Amino acid sequence: MGAFDFPSAPDEHFQTFLAQAEQIEGERLAGAIPKEYFEPRVGRGIVGFTVSWLLYAGAIAGVAWAPHWLLWIPLWIVAGLGGWGLHCIAHDCGHGSFSRSRKLNYAIGHVSLLPLIYPFHAWRHVHNMHHSSTNHLELDTDWRPLPAGMYDRMSLWQKAVYISTRTWAFWGGTINYWVESGFRPGFYPKAGQRREVRRSIMFVAAVAVPYFATLVYFTGVPGLLLYFVAPWIATHAWFSATTLMHHSSSDVPYLTAEYWTRNASRLLVTTDYVYPKWLLFLTHNISIHTAHHVAPVVPYYNLPKAQAMLKERYPGMVRERKFSFGQMWSIVRHLHFYDTESGYYSDLSRSKVTPGTPTSVGSEGSR
Repeated sequence: MGAFDFPSAPDEHFQTFLAQAEQIEGERLAGAIPKEYFEPRVGRGIVGFTVSWLLYAGAIAGVAWAPHWLLWIPLWIVAGLGGWGLHCIAHDCGHGSFSRSRKLNYAIGHVSLLPLIYPFHAWRHVHNMHHSSTNHLELDTDWRPLPAGMYDRMSLWQKAVYISTRTWAFWGGTINYWVESGFRPGFYPKAGQRREVRRSIMFVAAVAVPYFATLVYFTGVPGLLLYFVAPWIATHAWFSATTLMHHSSSDVPYLTAEYWTRNASRLLVTTDYVYPKWLLFLTHNISIHTAHHVAPVVPYYNLPKAQAMLKERYPGMVRERKFSFGQMWSIVRHLHFYDTESGYYSDLSRSKVTPGTPTSVGSEGSR
């Protein structure tokens, strides 16, 4: 038993989920993926790293040379896409799938997270917490919904942060996580983790302080806002939207320790949004996320093939849906609290969001 006895009144949707979870219990899910798909090709990874840096830096240069300020916003969005792509490269580095060299993984990872000023080891350790407890109501670190009763006991500031980052300021959700865990070595339980986080913080400071000082010296505070802060926010917007959509759906429950199982957390609780090919390329297949949760050491360029193997081995269990902005709108409009009766979501009015609303994938989205 966990710390909470939820859901108190599970319905047929929850029972169906548990039946699926039981069906795959004991399965070696990664065994469906051929061994050759686990092999990294460093040259291919470097191509992705280079493409994203060029996109990020090129868009910022475009801001500097833009003939009209109306071009700044689309250029910031493009810069954010480049910054998000670099995060996706760091994502592979953190899982050891960029190369077989730990030193190279850590070096590329640190450099890739510079547009976010995110200490690599801080991100790596908190992200691994997410992987070890995906959709665990008590332990997951990413976008875990709170019961409305727990929200009621929070301070006014905590309430404002929680509600805003799940509605109009969803783009700030990962900024909040960055504030909470990026520069706090004490956040991490193990001494080795804290030492690594301190080293990453020192690296970020060694790069960021002279860079910011130079930027302000030559362009002033407006230049700092134009060439760093705005692209930083845009990168977080891509970061927040992508991760929120992966694990938020009206028909995906969050689970207490009583019901949570490792295999279900890997295969059944992720929604993969099918991007256009150009966006898949620039985001390094980050939206092919179920295969990543099943086998985090599969390099990003092998995820489409790994996903195909999972769909073949576990038909109807890999959740896919064509991306639309309407899906994102439905999430921020309806999915706010953990409903303690059903195990799914409730909205700001505390009303249960019934599985099968437009926020869910349903059988038509699994293929």
